[in-house]
Amino acid sequence: MAWPRSFIDEVKRSADPVRLIGEVVELKKRGTRWVGLCPFHQEKTPSFTVNDEGLWHCFGCGEGGDLFKFVQQHEGIDFAEAVRSLAELGGVLIPESSRGPRQQGPKIDRERILQALRAAADFYVAELQGKRGTAARAYLAGRGFDEAVASKFGLGFAPGGWGALQDALEKRGFTIAELELAGLVRKRADGSGVYDLLRDRVVFPIGDNRGRPIAFSGRVLGDGEPKYLNSPETPVFNKSRTLYGLREARDGMRQTGFVMLVEGQLDLLACVQHGFTNVVAPLGTAFTAEHARVLSSHTAKAVIAFDGDNAGRAAAERTVGVFLPGGFQVTVVQLPNGKDPDSFLSESGADGMSEALRRSLPALGFLVTRAEERGDLRSPKGKAQALESLLGFVLQVEDRVERAEWMGRIGDALEISRHLVEASFSELRQRARRHPAGYRDEHAAVPSAAAQLAEVPLAERDLARALLSHADWLPELRAIYGDGVTDPRVGALLDALETGGAAPEQIETALQGCEVQGASQLLTRLVLEDAEAPTRAYAVSCAEAIRRGALRRELRRLQKQIEAMQQSGEGEIDALDARKMALARKLEMLKPSPTGPNH
Repeated sequence: MAWPRSFIDEVKRSADPVRLIGEVVELKKRGTRWVGLCPFHQEKTPSFTVNDEGLWHCFGCGEGGDLFKFVQQHEGIDFAEAVRSLAELGGVLIPESSRGPRQQGPKIDRERILQALRAAADFYVAELQGKRGTAARAYLAGRGFDEAVASKFGLGFAPGGWGALQDALEKRGFTIAELELAGLVRKRADGSGVYDLLRDRVVFPIGDNRGRPIAFSGRVLGDGEPKYLNSPETPVFNKSRTLYGLREARDGMRQTGFVMLVEGQLDLLACVQHGFTNVVAPLGTAFTAEHARVLSSHTAKAVIAFDGDNAGRAAAERTVGVFLPGGFQVTVVQLPNGKDPDSFLSESGADGMSEALRRSLPALGFLVTRAEERGDLRSPKGKAQALESLLGFVLQVEDRVERAEWMGRIGDALEISRHLVEASFSELRQRARRHPAGYRDEHAAVPSAAAQLAEVPLAERDLARALLSHADWLPELRAIYGDGVTDPRVGALLDALETGGAAPEQIETALQGCEVQGASQLLTRLVLEDAEAPTRAYAVSCAEAIRRGALRRELRRLQKQIEAMQQSGEGEIDALDARKMALARKLEMLKPSPTGPNH
């Protein structure tokens, strides 16, 4: 769908980019810009930069763009959907000519799915407050949750029967196909129709970073199975990157400086009920590297508070291994056996949980404790097994200094010499390289857009930087460099500058739909990096350097043609020689000047 340029500009004016990006990334003011931890790769030092106009760039991974591009990458949607999403958020009227009929083909209408999910959330809330919700309200009250917590998290109730939600949403104009796409209903095994996914359950809506419902989780009121039932993955819901309560926990993470990770929704609500507001939970799946990456844009410190039984401790051990590659500082709460955060808070209250948090074990101490549970660390065999297990986690630590510190502490804990620990680590790493499938690879390397940007020729990069500050120099400089630009990203940027407007945000809009990969990243890097704008004289010298490069390439091409003709004895060599001499004279006239970027 092609949106009118005037509409795109109006959407952009209606948005507050710093506020919107700040809902995903904790931004702090630094000079005239805002910085935070990149949401697109894991990092410990903030390198993600945003300006007030909404251009952003990560100087760590190299990604960059405008607000539309941010929404595209964060939500996994295309440009047209990002424009529509921001228009609705900003209250901008969508042009009727661009609305068009509902898609009839295989294309998925995300907007319609989100509308169905919103309608379902409203239905569940109304049911909780109605006659059929009496037992569910009593259940929540019995678990100690007041109306404020229920309201904050939008809790609801799915009534019994097979089609209550389906009937209600069909009356509101939604089709069965749309309800299936949203994960709200399932097909019957005999193919005779569909039935509501959630029935006779307390419902926990799962929201995205804007608070829009994208899925649901339902818990039985009694002891039935399965205890929890979650929405399937849909075009708007991905379990491996979605965390329950993340939006509500942002302020709490900012205030406390850490995130508290629990296993389930009731554990989370119990924590919030007792004043712990920095809590999130995964959804029916193990904690993943993608979850860690999402959290890394908010904090670099995590406290794991899983159930106190062996299953919970094993899950905590796996989760430590997921956090480590991202450079997180991790501790693990030691709850009594058989207790989860919900039951522990019910008995010990907020003071008891605060003390448990204070006494939580650092990651290494917890892992050593787990090793002790599996074997006798006083025996040589037990020590060897524990050493290999612990070094498996060290493999996931990226920072060399941190890795060395871990090995020193492991040696101390197991009473093994530092030399032997390091030798064992080297051996283990060699085995991991030979057989990578047998070892954790939770932290795949980020494709280096930054490295690709570093390949842009210096003269072309600085020419583009100069023209971003002085677009009026373009005619003069283009007359010098001609068609000599070799990097397609620079070429696309200069074309957008000529056709889209002089302001960087106008250029970024003009680059939308550009087939040249990396043009947006180059633009945002040049705009947001701390570098003075080149002088006119230096810009001219860059244009001349580009022209010299083009002449040298043409001379090399002519020389190869002449040599080929000499070998074959065919062709007009004299004409090529004359052309070569003329190019050589032009090259001689374009001698390099000593002008620097700021002189």
